[in-house]
Amino acid sequence: MFNININKKLVPIKLNFFLLFGCIGPIIGFLPTIAKQLGYSITTYGVAMTFISMIKIVISPVAGIIVDTFRVKRTSFFTMTLLLVVISIVFMFVPKVPLEIGVEMKCESEIILIVHTDAIQQSIHNTSMFDEENNDELISCKLTCQNTKSCDHQINKSNNQSDFSGYWKKTTNNYIENISDHNRIDVTFKLKDMEQTESSYVFHLLSVQMNGTDISLTCQCHLKTFSHISCSNEDIMRIATVPTYRGNVLNLYQFWIFFITVAALWSCIAITITLQGSLCLDLLEDKPEDIGKQICWASFGFGSFSIFIGWLVDWFSINKKEKEYTPVFYSCILFSICNFFVISKLKVIETKKTEGKWKSIYGLFTEHYVILFYTWVISITFLHTIITHFLFWYMEDLVSANNDHSQRAWLKTLQGLAQGIQCFGGEIPFYFCSGWIIRKVGHINCMVIVMGAMAIRLYLYTVIWNPAWIIAIELLNGVSYALGTSVKMSYAKIMSPEDSTNTIIGILVLFDGIGESLGSLLGGFLFGSYGGVWTFRFFAYSSALLCFLNILSNRFGLTKDLTNYDFVAVSMKVNNQKNDDVGIKI
Repeated sequence: MFNININKKLVPIKLNFFLLFGCIGPIIGFLPTIAKQLGYSITTYGVAMTFISMIKIVISPVAGIIVDTFRVKRTSFFTMTLLLVVISIVFMFVPKVPLEIGVEMKCESEIILIVHTDAIQQSIHNTSMFDEENNDELISCKLTCQNTKSCDHQINKSNNQSDFSGYWKKTTNNYIENISDHNRIDVTFKLKDMEQTESSYVFHLLSVQMNGTDISLTCQCHLKTFSHISCSNEDIMRIATVPTYRGNVLNLYQFWIFFITVAALWSCIAITITLQGSLCLDLLEDKPEDIGKQICWASFGFGSFSIFIGWLVDWFSINKKEKEYTPVFYSCILFSICNFFVISKLKVIETKKTEGKWKSIYGLFTEHYVILFYTWVISITFLHTIITHFLFWYMEDLVSANNDHSQRAWLKTLQGLAQGIQCFGGEIPFYFCSGWIIRKVGHINCMVIVMGAMAIRLYLYTVIWNPAWIIAIELLNGVSYALGTSVKMSYAKIMSPEDSTNTIIGILVLFDGIGESLGSLLGGFLFGSYGGVWTFRFFAYSSALLCFLNILSNRFGLTKDLTNYDFVAVSMKVNNQKNDDVGIKI
């Protein structure tokens, strides 16, 4: 009754897509929030990913050239898969940056402790956590202070030194040799005496001790100092801990461990995708537009394991202060080991060395439609990078602003579901029918559709208040990403000179890297400066403008739909140019 035809030659490559993206999908998705938990700001993360993308720009075409020259596809596949295992192990031991845990101690008419926060921090640390039955409990804290602003000229030498400001001046003069003593202060207060403003929590002290001596809470002059704080109360410690590192991360060994690990991961992924794409196109032979039917298995792996691993992260994080991301890396190790067996079964078609390959590639890049194609590649990758790197960060900010504790507890599951919908509701249907769409509509019209869908998707992020709505918006990922990927790969295959597919795909990934690097840099700056809503809206308008320019370029014939016949014509033109050059030399 049912006639299902299975091309056994393509089964291993389908499994390879499934396992590889099941491995790297959760890592790529949760990497921004992992960086956030490690203590990096969104701007720092964006700048770091800019330089990491630059490494990808260099390594991707080099990998394609090496494979075309030395014919080492299978060996390269095995090497990159092994590196994924090593990187996953290293990632579990990447240390956090040293975050400040401190308050401002201020002495004017009385001594107070001030914890400065922003709106997002206050929504995270809701005041309800202080409204407990034991808020009358006496809390003791130890401060290690730095005398940042003293009042030497205001102190009256004849006054009683039991005054705090006078005692501070006395101890800083008499105990310089023993720094660990002179700046140690013990304080006590009650939570019920706390006041909250728009940008701070203020604690009124009940007692102060310096070197075991009780000090009067009055002040003869103004004094202000930053103090590291240590309390037994977890709520106080939570609000006193800054969420991101405020210093120069370049001076931290923790940052360089993180940077090198992520750079190795991104390079490994770039090389693997370069090899995987060209190998798949070789197996498809004269039907490159059907690459979407193979890549849809990558979406199966990416989507299904993003949902499952997101749920595991939340489940292992129950009753923990921070999210437990180890399931992400253990799953990558497991899938990579399974992938070793699949790679051994892949049918690898090694390219043959041909004369004049570089002249053919150079001639290709003199065509205006090729230049416009790679400009479109940079633009669409730039916009997709904004979503990849900053959407989950934006979702966490929305949850914090809504102050929904239940949503925060299962946020990783929600983010995993968003990635699952990206794949199952968007990518897989469009990957499967992308070949039919491209044949009916044409490559250049598909490019317009992709850019327009991206504009709508980015704008919709800015009109929601509940991050759960993002799950519905991610249905547009099929048009804005899956169709775009199929267009990129098939167009690159058709225009590739003979036996240069790996090199052309490597160059394609190079331009992807340019888009990623620009998206990381500009996105990180705008998100850090103006927030998620205005940043997404700015890029939505930019995408709409690019869509309009794409329509104009199509209308005036600057772009070109390629068929196999067109490719033959281009190749003949390049070869004729080559023969003319040879004739002149003779």
